[in-house]
Amino acid sequence: MSTLPRPVLRLTDVVKTFPGVVALGGVSLEVVAGEVHALLGENGAGKSTLMAVAAGALAPDSGQIEIGGELLSEASPALAQALGIAVVYQHTSVIEDLTVAENLLFCVPAARRAGAGGEVAWINAQLAAVGATFDRRTRVSDLSVAERQLVEIAKALALRPKVLVLDEPTEALTAIETERLFAQIGRITEQGTAVVYISHRLPEVRRIAERISILRDGRFRGTFPASGVSEEEILALIIGRSVDRAFPHKDTAKLGAPPVLVARDVRNDRLQSVDLEVRPGEVVGLAGVEGNGQRDFIRALAGLTPITGRLTVRDRPVATSDPIAAQNGGLIFLPGDRHAEGLLLPLTIRENLTLLVLGTLTRYGLVARDKELALATSYGEKLAIKAPSPEANIGHLSGGNQQKVLFARSMAANPAVFLADEPTRGVDAGARVELYKVVRDVARAGAGVVVLSSDAVELQGLCDRVLVFSRGKVVRTLTGDDLTEENITGAAIGSATQRDAPTAAAGASWFRRFTSGDIAPTLILAALIVLLGLYTAGVNPKFLSDRSLSGTLLLASALTFVSVGQLFVLLTGGIDLSVGPLTGLIVVVLSFFADGDHGPATFVLGLGVALAVAALIGLVNGVLIRVVKLSPLITTLAMFIALQGASLSLRSTPDGFFRREITQTLTTRFGFLPAAFIAAALVVVALEIMLRRTRFGMELRAVGSSEVAAYRLGARPVRTGILAYVACSCFAAVGGLLLAAQVGVGDPTVGQTYTLQSISAVVLGGASIFGGRGSFLGALAGVLLVQEITATTGFLGLSSAWQYWLPGLLILTATALYSRTRTASESH
Repeated sequence: MSTLPRPVLRLTDVVKTFPGVVALGGVSLEVVAGEVHALLGENGAGKSTLMAVAAGALAPDSGQIEIGGELLSEASPALAQALGIAVVYQHTSVIEDLTVAENLLFCVPAARRAGAGGEVAWINAQLAAVGATFDRRTRVSDLSVAERQLVEIAKALALRPKVLVLDEPTEALTAIETERLFAQIGRITEQGTAVVYISHRLPEVRRIAERISILRDGRFRGTFPASGVSEEEILALIIGRSVDRAFPHKDTAKLGAPPVLVARDVRNDRLQSVDLEVRPGEVVGLAGVEGNGQRDFIRALAGLTPITGRLTVRDRPVATSDPIAAQNGGLIFLPGDRHAEGLLLPLTIRENLTLLVLGTLTRYGLVARDKELALATSYGEKLAIKAPSPEANIGHLSGGNQQKVLFARSMAANPAVFLADEPTRGVDAGARVELYKVVRDVARAGAGVVVLSSDAVELQGLCDRVLVFSRGKVVRTLTGDDLTEENITGAAIGSATQRDAPTAAAGASWFRRFTSGDIAPTLILAALIVLLGLYTAGVNPKFLSDRSLSGTLLLASALTFVSVGQLFVLLTGGIDLSVGPLTGLIVVVLSFFADGDHGPATFVLGLGVALAVAALIGLVNGVLIRVVKLSPLITTLAMFIALQGASLSLRSTPDGFFRREITQTLTTRFGFLPAAFIAAALVVVALEIMLRRTRFGMELRAVGSSEVAAYRLGARPVRTGILAYVACSCFAAVGGLLLAAQVGVGDPTVGQTYTLQSISAVVLGGASIFGGRGSFLGALAGVLLVQEITATTGFLGLSSAWQYWLPGLLILTATALYSRTRTASESH
């Protein structure tokens, strides 16, 4: 009879199928409080699927999930988190467009933020617990892969879960960061938290796990005490057969042959005169604590990092800092992040595999499909890629099989030098053994191989020689009997752990954070508004008259509300082309309630009708886009046409004049400031506070940044997206009300220009058309600049065409500037 404590996580007979695949075939698993329970299996065995089911991110076809003794009644990450489970995903679920602090606050409800000292102190404490040294105000997109992983771990631990699932948590971590993580695991298990540890690194598993459960082909293969099975036995259980050795024999290096690669005096701001020679058949490893130059060096060899120095391949010079020249010279690069730099996920296996050799697969100048298929099929068989056919979408493959496709792509290019950055990251133990053989086969064919890996065991077993980097230079070269895991780790840690920082690093960091942030566009636009206003006033002083300023600001007030609405949907990754005709429809609808035959009560009723119509239109847009999954562009374009038709049906010609007292009330001024503009500015300030300081504001940006990650963190993307479209239409209705006061009649053709003007304003204000980024203050500044340009053309005596040319030029310039500063920040 078992003496184990009561399980805090129990999965019973869980079945999950996908088209043509049984991912989980009746799996049961129990995890008890205070234990580290390793879950092992090949890529595609069902580990991540099982944990996604446990975390509420994936609905099972059948089966039962209990967390802390309570039944998970529906597939909901928010509900699963509330019951006590937290997950650190293999592919991080941090929100890149939020700051580190916002990610933590978004993930952890206020009621679960224990501790004294306020919000900032709590955030700093969570980061300190995982050894993170970066600023909490840093945007996650500016962090390295390893730093993002630390944020992922910090937010999971901050939930104080009953069950913590760690899916490949050390893949991107250095040895020091891994040790810190293991210490933290020890502390939380002592407090009773159960840890489910998924990893392909068997030494780690044997070190920290108390029990091991094995999945193979979606079936449960048993649970074993970690101390009772050897690595060889674990490996045999995982892959279903015995393995003679993990690493192939080191018998391919031709040390007497001329070098196939010579690198001399390779330098940049992160590298200090690095030299390297690689012989045919030799496998050279690069090691070191992350940030000490080894990754910069291998990327420099691939032409991806600007350098000075000399490169020759088989005695032929290769241009530096040029990836095309590097490829043409025989330097073939396998990237470390296959999703970001390696795979073209919408494409097939065939299209991904043949990408580098399309020029050799042509017939009469066109790519020959039969040649492509033959090559893809051949390499699929050589590398045992598990897929229905070469025409399968590569995104549907397991991580190990995706990595095999990238290896096949590199082999097909017949490399003179094969550059592999973390070649087995996220790959299961069985696939690792196969990939190690592939590396040796490439070397056996006469190529030189350079491998960067953070796994010292891998470097020891695979490489003929290992170069250890520190502070941007090679500090030790290990060969023969000196090439051991202990010496690799000791040399890396024993040397300085970070290269010398530039003198102005702190200032540069502040400047990067500022230029890549959401406030910079607002300040830039404010400066442009002032400069353009001063220049125009210098040419024509009447520009600053009360009448001129009042008219410009009154026009800006209506566009501000429409642009605010547009920003709501842009933040979530959508767009609304129907806002222009919607404002015109609101003008027409109100004209039936505001003429001289009706009193104030009727006009108030009309306001209610107009707002209801707008909300209904927003709801229809939202449902069609978020539920029916139609394209935002197509949906709102169709709505644009429908609303224009509706306006013309109600008023074929301008009619229904607004009562004078209504237009006077809506155009009331205080000096040169219209009351409508003051109201618009106050609304913008309130919305900006909402965007930065409330969960809903963070959820808007999170959904636009990454729907998948936001959903995993408890957001409801469908609901949020629909609310954004409803808000957009309602704010456009307010803009229509102010427009009605300006035109004074039910004109069915007004407002159409607001569609492009609202998009122009929010883009000028720094919003990303892809979602996740934007500022309501920036939108207001964009509106003011657009309206100022419209006004200044007349005062400067320019043709009306400049009202369109200037905003267009500004949008192109602003988009290029924002893109450049943000890309530079993210690549730093």
